[in-house]
Amino acid sequence: MKSPEKLVVVIMGQDCEKFIGMCLESVKDADAIVYCDGGSKEETFLISVQKWLANHESHNCAFIENKYDKEDLGMNGKQRNFYLGYIKENYPAWWCLAIDADEVVEDLGKIKEMINRAPPGVYSVKMRHFIGDLGHEDSTIPEHFVPNRLFKISAADKYPEVEHPVLKPKKNMAIAGTKDTTIWHLAYIPNMWEIKKRYENHLKKSNMHTPEFLKQWYEAHLFGNYARSQINIEEVPSIILKEFGIEPDEIYFRKRGIEMKHPLMVKQWYDHFKPFNVLELGAGRGPYLFFWEWFVPSCNGIEISEWAVKNQFLKDRIMQGDISDEKVWGKIGPDWDLITAIDVLEHLDDEQLKNTLELMANNGSKFLFSIPFEGDPNLEKDKSHKQFKTKEEWIKLIESFGIKIKETPNWLFANQILIGENDTEQINEEKERRFILEAVK
Repeated sequence: MKSPEKLVVVIMGQDCEKFIGMCLESVKDADAIVYCDGGSKEETFLISVQKWLANHESHNCAFIENKYDKEDLGMNGKQRNFYLGYIKENYPAWWCLAIDADEVVEDLGKIKEMINRAPPGVYSVKMRHFIGDLGHEDSTIPEHFVPNRLFKISAADKYPEVEHPVLKPKKNMAIAGTKDTTIWHLAYIPNMWEIKKRYENHLKKSNMHTPEFLKQWYEAHLFGNYARSQINIEEVPSIILKEFGIEPDEIYFRKRGIEMKHPLMVKQWYDHFKPFNVLELGAGRGPYLFFWEWFVPSCNGIEISEWAVKNQFLKDRIMQGDISDEKVWGKIGPDWDLITAIDVLEHLDDEQLKNTLELMANNGSKFLFSIPFEGDPNLEKDKSHKQFKTKEEWIKLIESFGIKIKETPNWLFANQILIGENDTEQINEEKERRFILEAVK
């Protein structure tokens, strides 16, 4: 069996303390990291980078230096040939991803997967350039690629000695592009750190403005409102959001508040199930529970997002925790008349999904699922979705845990709703089968 390909990430920079923390964090899973410094003057910065590399899990990390002469028009190419020579000598059979210190790789794991299926060669990588703030990007062309940044080292020839050099491949080597992940370029948001500093200072000292006003002022500067393409903030890597004090979950749940459809949907569900108590899985901030409280004596929720739980619409109705964790269920208690899983199961991996369905079957009598099935355009839009199944596949999976799927009434949004009842006899048979399997092991 062929051994997995190895990936070294080369970072080129100089006195780049604003960016380097995010940059290094985004590539920490590389098999090796080489930082090529151009002659940084800040000693504390140099020490911090060297310390980070020394503490990295890989023993292949290195700090190399070559003083960058800004007056030399060919220096950029010379600097890149300097690190190219180093990696050719030390990692000749590996792949390389070359980035600058003011760049963040969205998902390095996708690159590591890609190099195990791609032919040796040089590849351009998709890039998105922030312009002015975290809410806008360069839209001069529909899609940007940074040329020849990912390459099999044995396929690389050299860089021309010019200001913006593009790596030349050796003859007969593949040249292509990849969208497997995105490199986010931060060089054109230089004022954002100053804005962050001002916001934090005003928050501590200002008597003129409320914290709410200052937060609005801060976000207005961070995300902007100029005549440029608007970035979907949910697409911005959490590493970058957190650098500027923005909680990713706040962004996610901001558009998921109480809507007119929620009381209508809860009323139709109550009329059908007539439950005494309700447990909602993946409750978010509780827009459905807000209305369940109108109809039932007891309703509670479980939500993994700490931010959502702290900012729930109801007081102490939602517990923070993983819905696939048996210990969490132990705290919330068994015997629920109705357990709902609304737009949550598709976010779980296979193991979490299995555990959750088993816990639902063991603790509930009736069930309501809302799931985007394969073919629903919303399924592909949300990058956090992990399950892509047809309606029939979901029914088969759910019923394997002893939950018998029934015909869904003519409800609002019935096209993605499944309802079920506990099949006690099947659950007992399944428990006995698993007990025997465990005993055999």
